[in-house]
Amino acid sequence: MTGGGGGGATYYDLNGGYSSCGWELQNSDFIVALGEAHYDGESHCGYTVHVEFTDLCPGCQGDNGIDLSEGAMAALDEDYVDDEVITVKWAFE
Repeated sequence: MTGGGGGGATYYDLNGGYSSCGWELQNSDFIVALGEAHYDGESHCGYTVHVEFTDLCPGCQGDNGIDLSEGAMAALDEDYVDDEVITVKWAFE
């Protein structure tokens, strides 16, 4: 595993939009948007951390923050709507 970090994870509404990697995404997909500090010009598109990196997260929680789809966030925290931000540690697989 290379790269990664720990930070805050939030969720975002995909609703059939296109990611910065050019993929059409749905809220139920298990995907994650990577913060600008690690995005590296789409070089990580398709990498996984048990979910697939498919997007850029310009408003993530700090350098190691990530933004998850609602499906992925719900798998980690059943109260994700109320909690809004959870602490995660991640690394590329």
